[in-house]
Amino acid sequence: MRIVILCLLGLAAVVFLYYIRSLLIPFGIAVLMAYIIYPLIRSLEAREIKRSWAIFTVYAAGLLFISILMVLFVPALLDEAKTFGKILPVYVDTWGDLQEYADQLLMRTNLPPEALQVWKETAAGIRRGALESLRGFARTLVGSISLLPSFFLAPFLAYYMIKDFDHIKKTVLSFLPPEHRNDLLFLMREGDLIFSRFLRGRLLVSMIVGLLTGAGAAFAGMPFAILIGLVTAIADLIPFFGPVLAAIPVVGFALAISRWKGLAMLVIFLLVQQLEASFLTPRLLGERVGLHPLAIVLVLFVGGYLAGPLGLIFAVPAAGLLRVLVHYLWEKIVNFEK
Repeated sequence: MRIVILCLLGLAAVVFLYYIRSLLIPFGIAVLMAYIIYPLIRSLEAREIKRSWAIFTVYAAGLLFISILMVLFVPALLDEAKTFGKILPVYVDTWGDLQEYADQLLMRTNLPPEALQVWKETAAGIRRGALESLRGFARTLVGSISLLPSFFLAPFLAYYMIKDFDHIKKTVLSFLPPEHRNDLLFLMREGDLIFSRFLRGRLLVSMIVGLLTGAGAAFAGMPFAILIGLVTAIADLIPFFGPVLAAIPVVGFALAISRWKGLAMLVIFLLVQQLEASFLTPRLLGERVGLHPLAIVLVLFVGGYLAGPLGLIFAVPAAGLLRVLVHYLWEKIVNFEK
């Protein structure tokens, strides 16, 4: 009866949180922010710095870092975005010219009309998909403006979450029977290992990949090098498919300028991805979450279908945590009964 009551209460809480989900955005951002910077707070506390001062120190360092980025990169990024918006129709026309040229070449090959029709529909679909992706990206940027109040409120919420973390932890544990508290602590530690690897480590790897790609684009003489680095860093947050999603539009954009620039950007992407796979990922991410690559692909499809871009980013760590939870329940229930 107690289990049934707890399940019903949990279901009611989930339904209630779903209906007020828009109000929970600042709390979600605060939890993510607190989780990312908490190890820094702990390292400062190990040097006998009080937690409040440690939080203020990390906040000050983060504010200084953001200010430097704002001064050095944001103005140039805005200029690049404006220029890109102005010349985008030119590159759309260039794609149309390339498609017409490819159509003429295919007409000379005496292909069946059905094959030519398939090619035309495929090329038109790629063009529509690229334009829709750009429109979706622009809508996402505009929609993110509505989240600014949440981003301003999140640091204050994160401060109290970190400051009173020990008290919050004891309060949560007090609701559980004593014999189950160690189980919750075990699951929390396992979840921390998984999420820290795919949040803190993934963010750092993506930042490095974006910086290297942007620097390579600038060295190759590509316009919009900062924008290319930003797009690559964001796309790299998605396992497996992220680098491909970034490389296709960037290399296609470079090919529209010249063949040599397209080849140069392709080489840059390949070199950066080799560096990420052989050095950055093993050093900064460590072991995987224990999922087979096919399972990861399936999880990414499900996460993208259910939650869009955020689902693609958080699907793998969520699946890793679910695997740990299922394995734990299996050991506790099934093996215990045996």
